[in-house]
Amino acid sequence: MRLLSFIIGLTTLIGCSNSIEKNDKLVHAINDTSISIRGNLIKIAENDYRYDYYDVTENDSHSEYLQNKGFQGGGYSWEGIVYGAIKLSDPNILNSIRFDPEAEGLAIWSTDKTNLEKIGRLIAVVKSDNGILTECIRVAKNRLKME
Repeated sequence: MRLLSFIIGLTTLIGCSNSIEKNDKLVHAINDTSISIRGNLIKIAENDYRYDYYDVTENDSHSEYLQNKGFQGGGYSWEGIVYGAIKLSDPNILNSIRFDPEAEGLAIWSTDKTNLEKIGRLIAVVKSDNGILTECIRVAKNRLKME
């Protein structure tokens, strides 16, 4: 009986541990306005914005790299990568955005332009650091958000 109680307690503790250690470089990037955003930020209407990112059209595309790792390589993969980057920097951003992945690219919708700019800076950092890219993929995979 004690063993069963211990196992249930341990399982509960592990299952409830949802915290992710922040990545200092990503945390810094969300507020560093000197970092140029990657992708395009479009004003759709008053207080309605869309951020588009199409890695497949970038000169430094990670599409082939991602496909070689078994991922889709386009918008669905970047949805996971961006999700991971947000979880590693400021998870509250997730409350104000809506992902809209496509085969080749990713659209993110929000009424909060500032959060979309932060995402553009996160992508700029992820694109420049393969270690951070790998960390974002790991976080997304662990939460079943990576394709």
